[in-house]
Amino acid sequence: MSKKNILNLQVQVIESAAQISCYLSTPIFTSQPTSNEPLQIRVLRREEKDFTFNQDYAEYFDGLNADGAEVIFEGSVELINNRKIVYKDTTVKNGATYVYWVSLPDAAPTGPVAVRVRDTQLWWPNSEIKRRMQTLAETHAQTVQMYEFGKTIRGRSIQGLIAGNTDRLIAFIGAIHPGESGPELIVPAVERLLQEHPEILKQTGVAILPSVCIDQREKMVQGNPWYLRKNFNEVDLNRNFPAEWENIEYTYGLITSDPDAATYRGASPYSEPETRAVMKFIEETKPLCVFSFHCLASICGPCFLTAKYGANDAEFKKQCEQFAIPYTQGFYGEEQKELVLKFACTAGSLISWLYQEYNIPGFDLEWDGEEKSKISHTDNTTRELMLEYQDRHYQALLRVLREMHSLL
Repeated sequence: MSKKNILNLQVQVIESAAQISCYLSTPIFTSQPTSNEPLQIRVLRREEKDFTFNQDYAEYFDGLNADGAEVIFEGSVELINNRKIVYKDTTVKNGATYVYWVSLPDAAPTGPVAVRVRDTQLWWPNSEIKRRMQTLAETHAQTVQMYEFGKTIRGRSIQGLIAGNTDRLIAFIGAIHPGESGPELIVPAVERLLQEHPEILKQTGVAILPSVCIDQREKMVQGNPWYLRKNFNEVDLNRNFPAEWENIEYTYGLITSDPDAATYRGASPYSEPETRAVMKFIEETKPLCVFSFHCLASICGPCFLTAKYGANDAEFKKQCEQFAIPYTQGFYGEEQKELVLKFACTAGSLISWLYQEYNIPGFDLEWDGEEKSKISHTDNTTRELMLEYQDRHYQALLRVLREMHSLL
């Protein structure tokens, strides 16, 4: 087998361009002159139209050769520190999945590396989430406070905010699974609430932690093509909470004690800093109810999954309905649909921990069963659908707050 002359080939989306980077291998680097002279390279690209998010994963790209790929660049590039190559492909389009290869003259191409170009209006960068929360805290300084509740494995700040009455709160949590929903639905709902009905927050406030698994969420934003569920340590945060954690679960044909499984629970309960940040958020805000956003690719609906351990607890079911029914009513408006409430959240989940530790209702919000929202399952959400679901979740939040006000 011939040795490769390029190593550490990577690609990620930065400012709407696919940035390909790599290094010269050690033998090539040591044989190069030290004058940082331009280097001749070829960049090849092929769009992978058959790749399907949530059906295909990393193995889809294993062993792909460059047959049929087009040469999108052939010429010289300036080396960084006489070794690193960087090339930006500005001709990519939103929603497309590409594979790239890079080669030096008279050498076989190295690759592939894959990237999916995502619309940043549908997948917000962490910088946008922080900017919007900071704007709310500055614009509504008397009503909104922003806090740090912890840091990710890679040192990113896990931030949230509290709007309104801090003694009586409902909470919203997003992106515990990075390939799912949260910030793009939660933050706009609070923005609109503060703009249109700030008075209602005097009775019941809202606490939000819009993005938890930020390290891997950023990886999705920057173009990782396949669905990601676990954090940077390869732990499923929604199996890492101290609620029956020692009980092994077998959902999805996986085993939570298996480090190779997508539902791996971690080496010990609350071993992950992101899990501990969520626990701190709950402990400090003491919410009456928690809505945790799931489903896929930035969209979810009012399908409420709560702790399976509460299935025979009549009082707990009543508490759940007190929040889930008005949320459903607000979400659907005049359409009106039946409540979907399932006792399904497993050992180690946030929702099971809320039930066992605090006896408060919590919900994983999943797919609403609507045909039009099913496109989120394959990462084909449109801006129009996002706007509709932002409005629906806002109306649901408003309905819950009004219901709570009527119960005072």
